Amino acid sequence: MNTNHKDRNPTHALYWEALNKSIPDEVCRRTEALCGEFEGAYMLPILNQRYGIFPGEQKILVRRGNVFEEESLRDNFYLMVLLYLLSAKEGAPRGIWISEKELKGGTTFFRGPHALPVGDIQRTFGKDGEGFIRAGIRLGGVGIPFGDKALALKVFPKVPLAYVLWQEDLEFPARVTVLFDATIQRHFSLDGVWCLVAEVSQRLLEVRRP
Repeated sequence: MNTNHKDRNPTHALYWEALNKSIPDEVCRRTEALCGEFEGAYMLPILNQRYGIFPGEQKILVRRGNVFEEESLRDNFYLMVLLYLLSAKEGAPRGIWISEKELKGGTTFFRGPHALPVGDIQRTFGKDGEGFIRAGIRLGGVGIPFGDKALALKVFPKVPLAYVLWQEDLEFPARVTVLFDATIQRHFSLDGVWCLVAEVSQRLLEVRRP
């Protein structure tokens, strides 16, 4: 296993340190991660892939079969994984979808620079609803009956996320909204929610590419 693929962002260091000091059994109970298969590591399904999180070495590697491989990861990915492992609570999703405006503080937070980053999704899939669904399926998503096209994704074991697309027509531009399970704020703060959407949106755009 390559030991050079380390998270180099200094602002993440406190999160890594906190995770390294956490009790593995407690973390796994809260988050539904797996621990014990590899000493000092957490195994976590994320968007239809399996990842190994190694707190002592401050790195995350994708697992394919029995092999861990390096993957180019953005800061938002590191951050959402660390926040989930540190903050997720016990309890299953409720299966009730809500918008960011229904989150406590969401109406004022998700504006201006904190508006949910879905503009590129709208521009890319505004006339390509089928491509939108195909991209979601590649991330393990399933279609759901909202808007013109919609899909639900399991980002983490306790954190589903839904994207709803209204396609462009002669009268209106394309529009995308994001829906959250009603339990999302048990696991993420509002800035963590923004980070989550930013990363998942980028992944949807990436998997569309051949």
